[in-house]
Amino acid sequence: MAQYDEIVKHLMDRFADDFAMLSFGTPDVKVLETLDTEQQTVKVHRNDMTFKVRWHNETVLLHIEVQTEDSRDKPMPLRMLSYAGELLLRHELPVYSVVLYLSPNAGQTDPGGYRYGSDAFGLRHGYQVIRLADLEGESFLDAASVGLLPFTPLMKPPEGMNTEAWLERCVEKTIVAPADSQTRGTLLFALSMFGGLVHDPSFFDELISEEMMQESPYYELLAQRIYERSARETSINNILSVLTERFPLSDVQPVEQALESISDLERLTELHRTAVRTSSVETFLQGLDASEV
Repeated sequence: MAQYDEIVKHLMDRFADDFAMLSFGTPDVKVLETLDTEQQTVKVHRNDMTFKVRWHNETVLLHIEVQTEDSRDKPMPLRMLSYAGELLLRHELPVYSVVLYLSPNAGQTDPGGYRYGSDAFGLRHGYQVIRLADLEGESFLDAASVGLLPFTPLMKPPEGMNTEAWLERCVEKTIVAPADSQTRGTLLFALSMFGGLVHDPSFFDELISEEMMQESPYYELLAQRIYERSARETSINNILSVLTERFPLSDVQPVEQALESISDLERLTELHRTAVRTSSVETFLQGLDASEV
């Protein structure tokens, strides 16, 4: 999910009303404010997006969590309960939560809530589960929800329409969407990224020119962030590979945990050189701990 986080959050922030209407299933909702998503729990968590909205003449919170696949660290019902509880404590407003699954195989077993006991003695917490693969894509192409166009390749095509024709239609609708050239570039870039989750990425290369996507001021920034994240992950893997090869009987798990807190690429390059010279994993880790104090 990491490589999609930036563009997902940009779209949800830029087109908040579109996502609110999708979440509540009605146009009778208005986003009032985007809230800070950092939550102080046992450790800092950053949920995807939280909005203060007006719904049924009531001010409530809408929390949207976007998943490319099923939750691995903790069951999704527990995660959503944790997020909702923290938001409720902080803002003292009703919290309505949604999990938006991008991949067609994800979310199939998500129960949409966590519950035990009875109404009188126990707990009941429910949230909306939205799987893009279950949605009829044609209705979103014909609607005014411009911000949802990048997700249409992940939705169901009209009956009888093959995949190639459907993807061409998604791209064509996005190209003629009522948006300025910069916004259109962002939409096309996002469509290409999300579409590649399910379909051959080269197909979008044929339909969408790089010049179109480069119209987006977000394109270069996102591309740079993705590059930096990829370079960081590669640097960490290279360090661990060197230590594992040189000291096959040593546990490198503590090193991996320590490296995860380092974002500076130059520092990671230095540590790679240190890993080549160090006398042991323990010595490397001691030096790492001392330098990061």
